[in-house]
Amino acid sequence: MIRKSLVAMAGLLLIIGSVNAQDSLKIEWSGQKKMWSLLECINYAHENNITIKRQGFNTQYQENILKQSKLNRLPDLSASSDGTLSYGYTWVQESATNVDQDIRSFGISASSNINIFSGLTNTNTIKRNKVNLLAAVEDMEKTKNDIGLQITGHYLQILFNKELLNVAKEQYQTSQLQAERTKKLVDAGSQAMGSYLEIKSQAAKEALNVTQQENALAMSLLDLAQLLDLERPIEFDIKIPDLPELTAFTPAPPADIYTTALEIMPEIKSAKYNTESKEFDLKIAKGNYYPTLGVGAGMSTNANWLVGDPYDSNRPLQEQFKTNRNTYIGARLNIPLFNRLQTRNNVANAKLNVMDAQFQLKAEKLELRKKIQQAYADAVAAYNKYLSSEEAVNSFAESFRYTEKKFNVGLVNSVDYNVAKTDYTRAQSDLLQSRYEYILRTKILDFYKGIPIEL
Repeated sequence: MIRKSLVAMAGLLLIIGSVNAQDSLKIEWSGQKKMWSLLECINYAHENNITIKRQGFNTQYQENILKQSKLNRLPDLSASSDGTLSYGYTWVQESATNVDQDIRSFGISASSNINIFSGLTNTNTIKRNKVNLLAAVEDMEKTKNDIGLQITGHYLQILFNKELLNVAKEQYQTSQLQAERTKKLVDAGSQAMGSYLEIKSQAAKEALNVTQQENALAMSLLDLAQLLDLERPIEFDIKIPDLPELTAFTPAPPADIYTTALEIMPEIKSAKYNTESKEFDLKIAKGNYYPTLGVGAGMSTNANWLVGDPYDSNRPLQEQFKTNRNTYIGARLNIPLFNRLQTRNNVANAKLNVMDAQFQLKAEKLELRKKIQQAYADAVAAYNKYLSSEEAVNSFAESFRYTEKKFNVGLVNSVDYNVAKTDYTRAQSDLLQSRYEYILRTKILDFYKGIPIEL
């Protein structure tokens, strides 16, 4: 239950701010790395994660669309050539007869066109594609955030399991020492054999708890290694960071944090860009109401000759190409009069898309505000829980020490001793959980304020 709750808490931790400032960090992958820091895990995922790579392809795709929309403003240029061979009778003037004759012909042409005015659709298309590219970049940042928070959740779970394992080992060692001490008292006749057996039973339970915590730690390491798609997860381990000293909880008001978060969260930026894109789509649709004007120019020429002409009446090809050359330049004005109301309906649909994008932006802002309000409330609750847990540990520690002294001199039985020891162990676990929870909640608020988060 504790493990699931920590992973769920860590799911709220958007931690990539610190990673973006250190993009130069690379992991040399000549072999399996033994000890990984959180930053190394996240950077490795950013380099190798398939989801992030696919999002990168979408960004490149939007870049290509933008480049093409800019190139569409240039004139086009095309050239063509054609050749024909015809069979049949041809009238020969010199002999006044029809002669079965083959005729060959060849022509070449070139043309160019440029759009002068089209209701500013080209200009608005370029602007739309620019914001689409910016939105794709922000979507990629959000994808990195999503991957990073998953890694962070697993990383923190490993740290928590390591701490629980240390507590379990300490309790087991304490029980072993107490069992040895009780055995001596039993041998001396100061304690009953039943007390020794109770302590031995408690030590056995705690030995089992050590094994269970070792298994939990191994599984949490495997989860993170598989999330990173490592080839040899069995060799994977993490570095133990220096966790910050816990201080009094003095956060900024949620409204101030929300104002800052609106400017830095990638999902908000992406929603804003999407709204701008839909507004440009509306301008493009309205542009189809206007006439379009284009100019073009071209040149063509051709030549014909008879195959096997007995009268040698074929003119030289160079002369034919020169004399048959045709050059033109022209302009075309297209005025839309009626296209079955297609333009009007396209404009109406574009307006709906704009309103939908605006509502989507509002929904993203509301969701962000709720997250910050929830994070603030959770931070306050975590701080109060930590203070209470700290006080409980101190109280149970003193109670356990007092019970242990009384047990050693035979004033309390083994049942009371085990109860006091169990209460103390549970209080230690609660303190560990509340400590990690408090750190997470404060770091979440720091992230929303734009402060890089590190463990």
